[in-house]
Amino acid sequence: MPKRQKEKQYQSAREHRSNQSIRSGTSASSSAGARPLPFDCCALTLTPFTTPVCSSDGIIFDNAAILPHLMKHKVDPVTGRPMTSRDLLILNMDKDESTGKWQCPILNKPFTDRTKIVAIRQRPPGNEANVYSYEAYHELNVKAKNYLDLASGLKFNKKDVIVLQDPNDERHCKLRDIQNFSHIRSQRDSINNNNNITGDSGNVRHSVTASRIMDKLSKEKRKREKAAEEESKKLFKSNDQDTTASSVSKKQQIIYTDELITSLNLTSGKASMSFTSTSMNVASENNSRLATEDEIITSQCEQLKRLKKKGTIRMFTNVGAMDVEIHCDIVPRTAMNFLLLAEKGEYIGSKFHRSIPNFMIQGGKKAGSKGKDDQGSSYWDKPFKDEFDDRLTHSGQGVLSMANSGPGTNGRQFFITYKSCSHLDRKHSVFGNVLRGLDTLRRMEQIPTNKETDKPLETIKIESIEILDNPVSEALELERRRIEKRKKEKQQLVDSRKSTPAVGLSSTTVALKDVATLKGHVSSKESNDDVASESFTIGKYLKVAKRDSSKATKQNKTEKSTPVDVGISRLPPPPKKTSFGDFSGW
Repeated sequence: MPKRQKEKQYQSAREHRSNQSIRSGTSASSSAGARPLPFDCCALTLTPFTTPVCSSDGIIFDNAAILPHLMKHKVDPVTGRPMTSRDLLILNMDKDESTGKWQCPILNKPFTDRTKIVAIRQRPPGNEANVYSYEAYHELNVKAKNYLDLASGLKFNKKDVIVLQDPNDERHCKLRDIQNFSHIRSQRDSINNNNNITGDSGNVRHSVTASRIMDKLSKEKRKREKAAEEESKKLFKSNDQDTTASSVSKKQQIIYTDELITSLNLTSGKASMSFTSTSMNVASENNSRLATEDEIITSQCEQLKRLKKKGTIRMFTNVGAMDVEIHCDIVPRTAMNFLLLAEKGEYIGSKFHRSIPNFMIQGGKKAGSKGKDDQGSSYWDKPFKDEFDDRLTHSGQGVLSMANSGPGTNGRQFFITYKSCSHLDRKHSVFGNVLRGLDTLRRMEQIPTNKETDKPLETIKIESIEILDNPVSEALELERRRIEKRKKEKQQLVDSRKSTPAVGLSSTTVALKDVATLKGHVSSKESNDDVASESFTIGKYLKVAKRDSSKATKQNKTEKSTPVDVGISRLPPPPKKTSFGDFSGW
């Protein structure tokens, strides 16, 4: 019987050479270097699609990405052939809501990169197609000779069947190979030309995806450097104006986790790291670490929530004024963001750019913003999470709620409802409602809008915002005072710990003196010296035990050298010694 070969735990030189093209992405001719497009990704953006469409060749694109490309270039980005939007088919695909993966609507099996998938064109209308697995199409249509669509019931023929993915078809796999895409090749050629112009040696050859990432990283690096330069200039100016104020502000920014209202004592981990690693400096205390920005904001929001006060503002627009109540006690983070932006004057001149009658009006964009990247962010320059409460719903007219592009993407934009919108509950954070000025809101609703963009034909903008009641400033001041009080308590505790050894030393000295005089082993001078050497340090008990053992050995030596009067023993007397003779007496 031949010996069974064990599984290798290494790569041979031949296998290493064959896999080299996969790692570098340079070889497009060999099958080992092929890079097939994942099924759930758009062939243009190489990212997962949300609204899939496909060409007659079965290549899938995202509708939001392919339409601008066709309007600009009018060519297929994969094959390079002429193409228009009429050549695209809208794909009706089923998605599993629990996993978020595309699946066959008949077999409920998720699509993978090894699944053969087909699309069946619907006639009429002719520009849509239903997507199934080939297994369902083959078993229920081909074998049964029943050429009716499994979902719609419409008739079709074999020409209406488009293969979207077939791992066993070499021609189709070559068509779906990323390295064979026309727009990828053109980008690679342009990168090579730029390298030749700039005199790049080309020792490091990046794939197209890697070059995109490197370009993006370089742009972000330049932005960070520019922002750092501007920040340094501001700091230099502020230092020249008032150095003392800047030092005070820096001291106030140092907040530790045990000083927050949430009472989270999160340590820096230096003690445990020094215990387990020889490269770390020895640390014997677990000090609290510095609090992050999110933890500080959470503590401030908790303080605002405990105030149990509402905020009130008066919003002046070119149509009229409205008094708005802000629910600071229920949704503190959202309310704090809105009131701080209003106090900063960020909403002055902001336009209401979207109005849908019988639904809502949306505004809050940064004044003068043009593109999507220039709409402004939250007060903390980053999105913040949603805040939902069953007491706050989109019921009635004049409800203020945050606009977002998904969970946890709140910024600065908000909308005001014209009527109840219960389908928005627990999707958008409600943070206020209009108290007075509903007639102004009705006049906004009557202004005509563009049917395509929902933009009002007349300008509706915020002229100013007057803050009538602002519990946010009160909460921030209370939090600042509480942190200062906590810092003083910590400092007092540290000072008391430093003074504690002196008190303990005197009491320990007296106790040891009494013990020494009772036993009569050591003099008072020796006891004082021992206690002084036993100052409260690590290993003091080991030193005491060592000293006691040395004294015990000295005492044993002295007892052996001098006779000791033992006295009458309570133990039985030892047996008398006997000697054995011969066995004649037995």
